[in-house]
Amino acid sequence: MKTIAIVGARLNSSRLSGKHMLHLAGKPMIEHLWRRLTRCKEIDDIILATTADDYNRPLVNWAQDKNVSCFTFEGDVNDLMGRLDAVINTFQPQYIVYICGDCPLVDPGFIDHAIKELKLHPLKDSIVLAEGVMSIHEGMAFYSFTGWKKLLAASQSDMSREHVGYADKLTPVLEKLSIIDSDDFSAIKHRISVDTYADYLFMDKVYQRWFQENASDSIVNLKWVQLQLQADPVLRGINSHVRQKRPDTHYKRVHILCHVGKDIGMGHLKRSAFIANLLQEHLSLGVTVHIVGDKRTDLPWLQSTAIWYKNEQSALSQMLENSTALWIVDIHPQYIDKVLLNSALTKAKSANTKLLAIDKTDADIDSLVDAIFVPAFFCQSASDKTTYGWSHYLFTPQKIVSKEKRVLVTTGGSDALQYGSWLPAIIETQVPPTYDITWVQGPYADKPKLPNQERWTHVINPENLPELMAKSEIVICCYGISLFEAIASGTITLLLPTDSLCELQELDALEKAECCLISHSRETITQDIQALFTAENQKFRELCLSNAYQHSLQIDGGNKLCQLVNHIIEEIHVKQ
Repeated sequence: MKTIAIVGARLNSSRLSGKHMLHLAGKPMIEHLWRRLTRCKEIDDIILATTADDYNRPLVNWAQDKNVSCFTFEGDVNDLMGRLDAVINTFQPQYIVYICGDCPLVDPGFIDHAIKELKLHPLKDSIVLAEGVMSIHEGMAFYSFTGWKKLLAASQSDMSREHVGYADKLTPVLEKLSIIDSDDFSAIKHRISVDTYADYLFMDKVYQRWFQENASDSIVNLKWVQLQLQADPVLRGINSHVRQKRPDTHYKRVHILCHVGKDIGMGHLKRSAFIANLLQEHLSLGVTVHIVGDKRTDLPWLQSTAIWYKNEQSALSQMLENSTALWIVDIHPQYIDKVLLNSALTKAKSANTKLLAIDKTDADIDSLVDAIFVPAFFCQSASDKTTYGWSHYLFTPQKIVSKEKRVLVTTGGSDALQYGSWLPAIIETQVPPTYDITWVQGPYADKPKLPNQERWTHVINPENLPELMAKSEIVICCYGISLFEAIASGTITLLLPTDSLCELQELDALEKAECCLISHSRETITQDIQALFTAENQKFRELCLSNAYQHSLQIDGGNKLCQLVNHIIEEIHVKQ
């Protein structure tokens, strides 16, 4: 009785593109899944089922390199039932195990157990866990050949063709065998599929822990995963907020427009990537980030579907071609053709697209958009469409941890004020020799002129910058999101002279908040750095840390933005 396992995988996922090729413990996720399936004694063949479009070529290449059976489907990319049936017609098995390609913790023992039970009952079409049996299993379905053909015949709607088993939920057609679990997997319920970036971070942590203590040829034990989840609330919290997409729900699509460059820096893109992850994980929305600027491949935090453009006209034209529920515009008005942008926003609005602006806007944009979300404590030109405040910052505050005797310096994505050409020499003379110094160079910044001293460390565009700041006793930085990340991490923070990077009214408001030290000019920077280490300034530093701690408790920008977007999306539904 031939049994095949079919792994369904496509790289163009709406919430985490390319996920099957993301690495866990040094190997692609799909490879770990394959190694687990090869442990199954009841499976005769394992076949990767993907689609024939160019987007999935990396999957096909991986399969060829590893001598894995791969079937590329020429039909509708959304017709998963048709794709699997083409494989089944080719291999003619008596039993079929469907495996979701984003579940790298499927349990070989359970798969064998379920197949054996189904084989012992030839009149049954599929299996289910017996009533009352709780389990952590995800990403598997089991069918006899007859059961599969019943399910295929019942799968007539678009949703039932795209989601395996959905037709049987609408109108039950399968004779199901109730079975007990193969082991006790009921200790905890938690997501073990990878559908979003948070899911990937969770799975990456699980795999790191396992292979720190186990052989490289082992597979992660699912019972061990349960124990880890029970013992570690931090591990559970990594992806506990992620909402599972429902097959009976049509989720809205969102376009985000942002830009990067030497003049603009990286802030708009990092924020847009953060927003995209939020909307995908909390609201299950499909998000595409449209980026104006030269394409970069050194951005591990950019996990959403992203399209790069040489100019804003190309980006706006592409966005207008695709109908969508919502545009989110995260653009500095100083660096875009306002006539072009306003024309595109007007056309989008006439097509019933909702418009949300992030941060800085001008009067013309204000009149067009439905809402303005300012992820900052200060907003000089707030209107009735605007929401802002200390609670609105769009980052996840780091835990306040014990500090290393280190000064960390960060001058922004492009070091627009060229701090790197003159500041290191001053820092070297004013920071006591007992401190190490780390200079963070942004991705668009020139190389800084650092002293040739052992205590200096030079890092470029580090992925873990918030963590580095949280561990440092002192952070010296320019105006931007890093300033507020440093403040929220309980670090003594000195703001460098802002020049044109910050309006005077905003700087005054920050000074009144007394949550960081502020250097107002290049002429005073030497004594301002010196003051970080003087006993006379101790009380003010303690006041800053106290106020910073209070502000960090308020930061809830992600939830607030999701609430706003959800309100806008629901408004569309009501009007329709």
